[in-house]
Amino acid sequence: MAAQVTLINVSFALSLAALAAWAAGYVLGRERLAAAAPWALGLAWAALTGGLAALWAALGRPPLANQYESLLTLLWFVFPLAFYFLRRTGRREIAPAAALAACLLFGAAALLDKTARPLMPALRSNWLVFHVLSSMAAYAAFALAAAAGAWAVFRAEAAADDFLLRLTKAGFAFLTLGIITGSVWAETAWGAWWSWDPKETWSLLTWLAYAVALHLRLKGLRGRKFAVILVCCFALVLFTYFGVNYLLSGMHSYA
Repeated sequence: MAAQVTLINVSFALSLAALAAWAAGYVLGRERLAAAAPWALGLAWAALTGGLAALWAALGRPPLANQYESLLTLLWFVFPLAFYFLRRTGRREIAPAAALAACLLFGAAALLDKTARPLMPALRSNWLVFHVLSSMAAYAAFALAAAAGAWAVFRAEAAADDFLLRLTKAGFAFLTLGIITGSVWAETAWGAWWSWDPKETWSLLTWLAYAVALHLRLKGLRGRKFAVILVCCFALVLFTYFGVNYLLSGMHSYA
């Protein structure tokens, strides 16, 4: 287990280095420093990939069974999404948005219980992989959109509408898949497609909030207003992912 802890810590450190490089480049006006951020993020992704692989080998199962493991998976998705949109759009704020999101999520992961426990009966299903991966991919896309939107609001500048829209659409598609696979899994594990469990209910509320955001964008809402809405929507993601586990009891209490 020491190898995976070291690699995950290295990934955290490289994410901090990416954020620091971009911040220094922005403050000092040195493009070379800011240009180092994507490279640091690439190394951070490689280290995290190695850490997750080592954790998988140590556990003998995919590291998706508790909140700490799923949060590392969420983090893993942040990097490729950032690289994809950086290449497609060329928007330089994507790298600091990814670095900021990664640092905050790594900080949250450091506070979680890392104890590995045997899988509960409800988790012994192939649907675990499909449901958790799609949900974590959605949350990663929403985290990037919120970070980029918050930066645009903070700098009082026009947000990268196309970038934010694409990220939101990607997150919405993944969240839809996550809810569908979760419903199928619930039917096989608990005998019901939908039980209005707190996690299910708040996932649905999150889905509806982003559906409204996309609808408003279609109706012409753009710029900082759209960015503010995405930041507000991400508050629902945070409550669904973290708040429900600690404030509300239900069948998803292990997640």
